[in-house]
Amino acid sequence: MYGKCGMVKKARLVFNLDGMEIRNERSRDVVLWTSMLGVYGKNGHYKEVIDLYNEMLQEGIKPDGIVFLTVISACGHTGQVHAGVKYFESMTNDFKLNPGPEHYSCLVDLLCRAGELHKAWELLNERHYNGIGKCSVSMWGALLSACVESGNIELAKLAAQRALELDPQNGGICVMLSNLYAQFGMWDEIVRLRVLIKQRGLRKDVGCSWVQVTM
Repeated sequence: MYGKCGMVKKARLVFNLDGMEIRNERSRDVVLWTSMLGVYGKNGHYKEVIDLYNEMLQEGIKPDGIVFLTVISACGHTGQVHAGVKYFESMTNDFKLNPGPEHYSCLVDLLCRAGELHKAWELLNERHYNGIGKCSVSMWGALLSACVESGNIELAKLAAQRALELDPQNGGICVMLSNLYAQFGMWDEIVRLRVLIKQRGLRKDVGCSWVQVTM
């Protein structure tokens, strides 16, 4: 409750009080630690997420998948790419946890935030071809969005193609790709994209701008 209200210090006070209830044989379990990590993460206290995770390990608490999701996300917001990859690998190497699609999405987001687009592409391809599991549209969409921001046309095309293979009716993917083409004046590509959208009967318009003229 305190965390959702942005009252981080009060949330931490409750967390600390629970840890002091030794006489009642109460101890902070992984659920409570996860809750406090989530409070820090949702309120932008990313450094505190990492510090609390290390404190959690010192207390002998084994982290679960939700903990790693919060920690990797915090690394993405603080630009700690190598640390985020290390935590991702630690899931399987140290704690025998299998990363789910949400962990891969978080790692892709981390790499994209740091401009490591090709590493994100390699990660998704490895998952796609090695039978680890299907990549979701959101994973390819995160890569596509980063490509649009950085102006990486070739990688954007590949990411959009993979996303549309999974969801041919996803108009948002076409819009992002069209926006990238417009940045570089690639009008022929936009025309081809409009034809594709029309053929598939997508409802979302592409690259539309409005100008109000007053007389």
